[in-house]
Formats: sequence, C-alpha cells, structure tokens
Amino acid sequence: MKNTLPGDLIDFCLVVEHGGIGAAARAANRPKSSISLAIRRLEEALALRLIERNRQSLQLTGQGRRLYQDVHPLLTRLDTVTGSYRDSGGEVSGELRIATPYEFGAHHLAPVVQRLLMKNPRLSATLDVQYAPIKELFAKGYDVAFVMANGQLSDVSAVSCRMFSLERALFAAPALLARHAPLQHPDDLRRMPLVTSSQDQFWHFTGPDQAPIDVPIGHCQFRSSNADVRRQAAVKGLGIIRVVGTFCAPFEAAGQLGRVLPDYACAPLRVYGVVNERRLMPTPVKALLDELESTTSRPDASQAD
Repeated sequence: MKNTLPGDLIDFCLVVEHGGIGAAARAANRPKSSISLAIRRLEEALALRLIERNRQSLQLTGQGRRLYQDVHPLLTRLDTVTGSYRDSGGEVSGELRIATPYEFGAHHLAPVVQRLLMKNPRLSATLDVQYAPIKELFAKGYDVAFVMANGQLSDVSAVSCRMFSLERALFAAPALLARHAPLQHPDDLRRMPLVTSSQDQFWHFTGPDQAPIDVPIGHCQFRSSNADVRRQAAVKGLGIIRVVGTFCAPFEAAGQLGRVLPDYACAPLRVYGVVNERRLMPTPVKALLDELESTTSRPDASQAD
C-alpha cells in the first residue's frame, strides 16, 4: 500500500458505512470534495477501482468489498484500543440510542443506563422497548440492540456482540405447591401445571452431579412471552414459572412465591448486546457494555468488540 494514507482507508470505510460520499461527508462534518479526493487517492495508490460511480446508490467493486472486509476489523480493533485510553482519561459524552425487550430493559438495563448517565453528565441516552429484527433496529438508528435467547444467537453475521448471562430459577405460589406431592427431580415437573414462554419447548437443567437434564414442555393452560405476565400468573397459582431470579425477588421475600427444585440449576438466560459491525463501536456503547458487564454475570461469555 505504497503512498496510501491511513486516513484514506478510514474515509473509504466511512463511505461504505454511510452508503455514499455525501452521507459520509455529512457524518464527518467535512467537505464532500475531501472525501472524494481521499477515495481517488486510495484507488490511485492501489491501482484498483473500489467504487462504481455510474449508479445512484453506492456499489462496491469486488476489490472494494474485499478491502473493506480486510480493513474494517483492524480499524474496529484500533478504535476499541484507543477508546479505552480516551475513556480512562475523562467522562463519556455524546448520544446513545438503545433498543431492548421490556423485561431486560425495565428490570436490568434501565438502572445501568441511569448509573452511567450519573457518572457522565455530558452523555444522553434514549432507551426504547422495541421488538424487531436486528437489522431493522439498526435501520432505525439504534446504536445497540439487546436480544434475549435461550441459546446462541442465531444470526450474528452482520454484527459484533457481547453476551451476558442471567441466572434463572423456578418459582410457584406456596398454595399451588401445597396441593401437590413434593417435587424431588425435574422430571416431576411433567405432572405439574406450568406457565411457560410461548417459545419454550424444553426446560434445561444441571443436576447436583453436573449431569444435564432436559424436560420437554407439553400442553400448558397458559403461555406468554412476557415474564411479568408469567409472574402474575404464578402468583395467582396457575403454575410453575421459570424466570430470572432477581425478577421474582420481591415476591419471594413477601411469601407470594417460593423457589422450586433449588438444587437443580436452570439454564441461564443469555442476553446479547448487539452492535452494528458496519460502524466503529462508539465510545458510549462501549461504556454501556462495560458498565453492564460489571453488574451482570458473564461466566461463559464470548466477546467480540
């Protein structure tokens, strides 16, 4: 890459990420001519055509696409490294737009965001409850989207993410448990009324001997994808629920719910903080994920910043 300036590579990535030279210039608050010059200088240095200019929308050539795929991870890593030094030297500023499911957003994420704002008065945040495919959320301008999943996130081809692990447990109303024989093993759940998520097909457990146990979910009188609705049903005695432990803590303390099979560990709920990989991770996003990481378990999490 003789005579190629690092800044030209950054400008090239900006053009790809924003979908055009004009949009990249507006995002960088620079003249459009300077971005055009950087692209032309980069193409001359590489002796390659990177962008097709005869179409209304931006179209990368094959070489341009490969260059972006090679360079972007390096710039992302560089931004993360330098960002950690920026963060250590002062407070975080800017804007942060977050999309999250209700249960995680209201009970876990909101306190973390509020604490981050208290630490950084020049930072502003919008926290919205949104249920939509990840790409649609990014198209709406969100910087980070949180997704709850029982296992691995099915599609991370266009994103980078951190995974957080939330402990789950079984809960039921004491009156319900009193009407049935004591439960000794997860298989005993087959004879109990359950209130499950709409997506539940199995409940997974680890026994005291660390052996895995899978309990299939059959017919349920009541199902809901909303954890708060399931908790309300459990308090009324409709069935046993599986939810994040802290979500039921006040009801457990009040005697309205009790833990079921406490010697058997439920599979944790995985929450993914998903960041658009087409952008360098903004410092406010990294600050939020770091703050959340400090208060949330990540015993088996993999990280890709």
